[in-house]
Amino acid sequence: MARPKKHPAQTDLLAESAEFLDEAGKPDHAKAVREVLSDLTRSRAREDNPTLSLWTYRETWRAAQDDCEKRGRSIPDLVEDGFAAFLAGRFKPKKAQRASGGAKGQFSARASAERRQEVAAYVAAHAESLGWSPSPQQVAAAWLEHKYGPYKRT
Repeated sequence: MARPKKHPAQTDLLAESAEFLDEAGKPDHAKAVREVLSDLTRSRAREDNPTLSLWTYRETWRAAQDDCEKRGRSIPDLVEDGFAAFLAGRFKPKKAQRASGGAKGQFSARASAERRQEVAAYVAAHAESLGWSPSPQQVAAAWLEHKYGPYKRT
């Protein structure tokens, strides 16, 4: 189990701020904060950085961690499963919809640069049939939501 942070990261504060603004009835402000958060996390996803920054429900992340613990696997294993299913055409990520309930957070997983490039190339070739152009991070997060999410997307 991870140690609690003494000082929350900037991304955590932005995520909490967006939730607070939603609860305060300021959805436009919350959306603006989420856009800044998205830009910030995208800038950290450099080619040489094997870390994927995933924005997903905390319950989803905990369920994935619990499953990994039970099965002797790791989150990167799950991300790899999702990438493999995506590249084989067995999984089509759905664009994240604003859902009521459940707190979201930002979590990290690792994936090789080569695999991320394969996913990005697949997206570029199939964007029209997908209906959007998800990043490798969004594919990984959608896979975790698909497998472990408490809020199933329609």
